Order: sequence, then structure tokens, then C-alpha cells
Amino acid sequence: MSFWVWMSGRKRKDLLKFFIVHVAEVEKVVEKSKNVVDELVKGNADLVAVFWGEVFESERKADDIKRKLLAELASETFHPIDREEIVRLILTMDDVAAYAKAWSRRAMLYLPDRLPQNIGNALVTMASRVHEAVKYIKQAVEILPENPRGTLELANKVESLEEEVDDIRHEVFREVLKFCDSSRSSKCMLTKEIMDSIENAADRCEDVADVLRSIALLSI
Repeated sequence: MSFWVWMSGRKRKDLLKFFIVHVAEVEKVVEKSKNVVDELVKGNADLVAVFWGEVFESERKADDIKRKLLAELASETFHPIDREEIVRLILTMDDVAAYAKAWSRRAMLYLPDRLPQNIGNALVTMASRVHEAVKYIKQAVEILPENPRGTLELANKVESLEEEVDDIRHEVFREVLKFCDSSRSSKCMLTKEIMDSIENAADRCEDVADVLRSIALLSI
């Protein structure tokens, strides 16, 4: 029997509540990272630097919460398979923040130049979809104890957003290749790395949604 089934309802809610705090901080990381790209497209170097500072601080806070969550799990006694499922949920959510921080760091390296408008706008849209996905994840966790079927529906929305990010990346990749033909290799590399980090963040959101599906199905 799964840990989520036999764990006391109160303890389960306490753990989920703690995880929601983690997701909320990751949401801040992603939102500020989206703003970093947006301001890079607009050429606002000062604001890029300001938002990067906020990304760095929020990611550090999210990392602290992650460590406390893992310590909380270590204090519980349950089957290793169940522990692995929950650890995967926490660490994969942490990966979302890490990839958001990564694309922001690459954006900082892009300064003092600005991203080409067409590519930049696509990257901002991709980052916005990641932000939406994280918000859905937060909602999915919040309603999980009382409404696991609602969690399943929200997980499906996260999956749809990941697919949209994939489609946008496929289209903008053509523009990136054209840009690489006419730009310095460093700018070409940074542009592709920003794009890939945003896509990786979206992929991790889908992975989190998959774990939430598993937990929700066990709760129905």
C-alpha cells in the first residue's frame, strides 16, 4: 500500500502544505526569470540585472525549503519505493527552478546586447507557458487531498502547456539557426542555451505533473 494512502490525513496535509511553499517559491523564480528574458528583448539592461538578483534570491530560498522538505521525509518511516516517489516530486520541482535560473544566467551573459525581437518574443512566450504550468502545479497540489480528480485535470493542463512549448521551440529554432549564420558564435550559443533551458523547465513541469497524477490516482 502506498505511503500516501496509509499516512495520516493530517500528516499528509502538513507535508503537502510544506511542498506548496516550495512550489510558490519556484513560481517566483520562474516569474522573475520570464521578466529577465522580457527585459533583455526590450534592451533594458538595468532591469535585467534587477530581476536576475531576484531570481538568484528566490532560487536560494527554494533550495532551502527543498532541504527542509527532504529532512522532514527522512524523519518518517515508510517504504523506500514511496520515499522515492515523493523525493522525485520535490527534486523535479527543484529542477524547474534550476533551469529557470540557468536561462536567466545566460541572459545576463548576453548583455549588453539584446535578443533579436522575433526570437526574443518567442522565448518570452515559452517562459510564460512555464510560469502558467507552475501555477497549475501549485493549484493541483492545493486541491489534491480533497479533490484528486481535479488534480488530474490540472496535470493534463500542465502537459498541454509543455506540448505548446515544444511546438514554439520547433518553430523558433529555425529563426535561431538563421541568427547563428549571421551572428557571433557566443551569441548563437547563448540564444540556443536560453531556449533549451526554457524547454527543459517545461519538461520538468510535465514530470512533476506525472508524479501528481500517480499520487492522485492512488487517492481516488
